[in-house]
Amino acid sequence: MTFKTLKLIFFISLVTVIVGNTQSYAQIASSKKPSSIAVVFETSLGSFTLQLNPEKAPKTVANFLNYVDEGFYSHTLFHRAIPGFVVQAGGFEKGLKKKQTHAPVINESDNGLDNLRGTISMARTNNPDSATSQFFINLKHNPSLDPQGRQPGYTVFGKVTEGMATIDNIVKLATTTLGSYQDVPKQDVIILSAKRKGSKDEASLVSSEQKENSFIAGTHYIVLDKPVATRDRNKIEVVEMFSYGCPHCYEFEPLIKEWAVKQDKDIDFWFFPAVWNKPMKLFAQAFYAASELNILDKIHLPLFSAIVIKQQKLSNENDLLDFFVEQGVNKQVFTLAFNSTLVKDQARQAESQVFSYSPAGVPEIVVNGKYRVDRMRAGGLTAMLAVVDFLVNQERTLLNK
Repeated sequence: MTFKTLKLIFFISLVTVIVGNTQSYAQIASSKKPSSIAVVFETSLGSFTLQLNPEKAPKTVANFLNYVDEGFYSHTLFHRAIPGFVVQAGGFEKGLKKKQTHAPVINESDNGLDNLRGTISMARTNNPDSATSQFFINLKHNPSLDPQGRQPGYTVFGKVTEGMATIDNIVKLATTTLGSYQDVPKQDVIILSAKRKGSKDEASLVSSEQKENSFIAGTHYIVLDKPVATRDRNKIEVVEMFSYGCPHCYEFEPLIKEWAVKQDKDIDFWFFPAVWNKPMKLFAQAFYAASELNILDKIHLPLFSAIVIKQQKLSNENDLLDFFVEQGVNKQVFTLAFNSTLVKDQARQAESQVFSYSPAGVPEIVVNGKYRVDRMRAGGLTAMLAVVDFLVNQERTLLNK
């Protein structure tokens, strides 16, 4: 057993396996054996596609897909990168906060698949049957991770078929030691989403009954204690709260904008940056400065991408100045707008608006100043829009009376 193998075992052993659900791999394994299952990962450094092998590792694939389908991997980190060995992910959120997992899966490393470059395997402790959610991708053939006689290895259950360059870029990042954890990339590499290729989106998981009339106050959405005045009493107002530093907001951006362009003229949709701390206030000033300069359409998505995807450090006015200059904005023009009384007042008003809505986080939507819709209660980002449609129709009925 090599030193690197010992490091792999040691790192995983540091993580206590938290069994938050007694569901076993046997319960989630399908009796059918699909010949081809692909999963697409979107990360802050790019995307990659996995081709899974349910025929060779049926229990492991079923276990992995369970995490994929419930959105477990979204916003977890690639928390370990060792050149010439592996990159590892699937167990920690920002700040190396451990995620709660299901019961472990039985080791299937005797399936004839070796830990070759580009293959994906389950990470585990020195107990062969301890793998839960964490996985690693081999950067080269690692025979020390394959079974050795009667000694089980690390279960290979698929391979990277597209985007291996993304994996190679992860291992190029500088690493550090954080507490007991070694080889942690200094730059967070965030998994934005992991979805089956060609899978139906969350909207398909919303039952037809729910779409019609069964979203419940307190369960799927919140009724505000005190209604907030809307901009136009003759229309149904739909307001999105977001933040440029929020990966969920970045993922929600194309969904909500696509929804908005399809709405009837009786809908007054607008969006604003939520503010409840200094970084959010800084981003809000950037938003309103861009709006005052009539370049919000040009700045909005690039600013989102710079912060969430490229992980650029935009933590003060000078950082934002450099970003705006890169987008073709004159230094003096930006500085005057950013520090104008109007923009600062708008940022303060955004903070006051957030106080009135009392969101639990972002992204969130407020319908007609009465109802607040969040991702967790609705059941996902796309499901949020199903709840919004339900509430809009409810308000439309009242408006037309």
